[in-house]
Amino acid sequence: MTNTRPHVGFLALPIELRLQILENVIDDRPNAGLVYPTVSATAKSDFNRTSQGLILDLGHSSAANLKILCVCRQLRDEFTQAAFRRTVFIIRDPYHVNAKILQPLQHVHLENLRRVMLVFQAYRLSQLTSWRRPFNREDLHLDNLTIALQSTTQHTVGPMMSDDYIKQSTRDVVGLLRRLEHVKSLKFVQNAAFTRRRFQAWYNQIVGLVLKEDHYQRYDAPEAPHIEATWWDWHFDSAEKSFEFIARPAKPVVPEPDYMEMVAPLVAKLMSEMEDGLS
Repeated sequence: MTNTRPHVGFLALPIELRLQILENVIDDRPNAGLVYPTVSATAKSDFNRTSQGLILDLGHSSAANLKILCVCRQLRDEFTQAAFRRTVFIIRDPYHVNAKILQPLQHVHLENLRRVMLVFQAYRLSQLTSWRRPFNREDLHLDNLTIALQSTTQHTVGPMMSDDYIKQSTRDVVGLLRRLEHVKSLKFVQNAAFTRRRFQAWYNQIVGLVLKEDHYQRYDAPEAPHIEATWWDWHFDSAEKSFEFIARPAKPVVPEPDYMEMVAPLVAKLMSEMEDGLS
């Protein structure tokens, strides 16, 4: 007599095992939604001029990660939180970057949203100047907010953004960094929007203004000190053509000589990176 094992369906497995299996279905790579481009030999010269870094993956779909939630009610109930925490939600070229974008999401979705990528032109960063929380939503806590820049012809000079818009965008980013909370990582991706040197020079300008503005607000501004909501560590990734700000607790108020000693290594590093960018 042949012994046959009873068939065990997926939904009959222990919930812990089901969740482990389902988590492998989700594309939760650190740079999900971005890829390194494949370039032909004939396009290599122009390619070297612009990027060699990460660009937007036009084939990526946030919805594909969530299809599993449509299989049945049990999977939806068990896996919604994990799926939303692991999925990067890409918002392409929004006309207004505000809380209305998130209106279709229910509260259970918002409280589990962790990764958002905005794709728009650098001059539109001014839309974020009022943010104190992501999209000014108190219930939104992001691990990663990525801004992938789009190229534009309206505000460029040749292949580069005009100086006026670079300066304005720099001020916009620094203002955002001083106020922004509930975001662990804020990342900017060149996405072939403008030249490598221009992008790295923009990063250096942002870091320089962060340090300058912080010193002013602590020691020289009327009714100082005004302490930042969040302190940030920063770095430039030459392979990705991206730069990232990592949230840290605000720095305490200290005497100015102690502060200058604290930021001296940051200033020295910035000067070195500026020199490297010119070479």
